[in-house]
Formats: sequence, C-alpha cells, structure tokens
Amino acid sequence: MNVNSISGVRNYPGPVSATETAVASINPLGGSTTGGYTQQTLQVATNPRVLIGPSPDIAGGMFDGRPFKIRVVAQTVSSVASNFTANVYWNCGAKTNLLTFTSDVLVIGSGTQAVASVGGVIFMESSLIWDSTSKQLVGFWNEVSGVSSIPTTPAVIKTTGAVTATSPIGISSTASQASLATGSGLQFFCTFTNSGVVASTKLLDFSIDAI
Repeated sequence: MNVNSISGVRNYPGPVSATETAVASINPLGGSTTGGYTQQTLQVATNPRVLIGPSPDIAGGMFDGRPFKIRVVAQTVSSVASNFTANVYWNCGAKTNLLTFTSDVLVIGSGTQAVASVGGVIFMESSLIWDSTSKQLVGFWNEVSGVSSIPTTPAVIKTTGAVTATSPIGISSTASQASLATGSGLQFFCTFTNSGVVASTKLLDFSIDAI
C-alpha cells in the first residue's frame, strides 16, 4: 500500500491447499489487527473472502471514468519443491464461499510457478477502468505483468501464463452481474493454489491504487 492506495490489506495468512482457495477474511467484518496495525477490507459480513474495493462514499466520484490499478504480492514458503499459483478475480459471481468461482472474472493470474524448497514471492499489477454510463468494467495487464522472486529460477510473469487469461479483461456475458451500475460493485479477491508440502502462504499486499 502507498499514498495512492484507497483500499487494501497486508500480511494476511493464505491457504495451503492444492485446491484453488480464496484468501479468507480474519473476522466477519473483513478487518483484523496484527501487531497493533488495523487492516480493513470491504465490510461484507456474509462473505468470508478478503474483499478489497472503494468505499461507497468515493466509489462514484473518484472511480467513475477514472483508471485504477490492482496490485498483489503473494508469498509461499515451501519445505520441498512445489508449485504456487496466485489469481485475482472480480467478485461478481454472487458466491459467498472460498472454493467456488463460477462467473467470477479473472483479472490477473500468475500461472503455475515452480517453487524451490525455500519458497518465493509473486508480484503482479493490472490496470482497469469503469464508468457509470457504459456500466462496464474493462482492463488489461501487460505481457510482462509481474515477477516471481523464486530462488534459482526467478521469472517474469506473462499474461499467457494464466490458463484463462483474456485481453482485455471484461465483464463476462455469463456473469450474474452482466453490467455494473455503481462503483460499489468494484470488489476483488485473491486465490492461492499450492502443490507439494507448503509450510505457509501469505498475502503480503493486496491493494487498489488511484491513478
């Protein structure tokens, strides 16, 4: 997070499952206190996912027709060679669990990253824009959208690495939210997928920045 961040979380413990799993909110209101620092996510009590998005009082004015960025920094610590994948989705599928992502729209994905026995960090960014006239959310991520700092095999992350990557990012015709009338629907979450004996994962930074 930085001075341009209007929503985000830091240092959330992540899942270690081989099944794609959303990072979970620590309490029902979506906020937590770690080391005296209060972290706030979007307050959606019925959704256990960590959701980030603009607060209702600024969503319409600050984000209507103005681009913004989503940034994710994910860490894995592994005791053996394994694989690690991080994905960010637009939360539009009307799901309220950690395992079902039908109709949620992929915003950015790392693809499968081979992790050495000491783990590594993935960093990615995507740029998006929404406006109340067209009621559409669109965006893109560059061919090189991020990097992984995995020891022995550091690598750039390319859009082609994500199995379901599309360009541009856009509202799915099958999504339950086929159009986005207000900025309050700008909600995003992050998932991790692991293989091998993974000791831990962490969502180091998950933020929305105004541009």
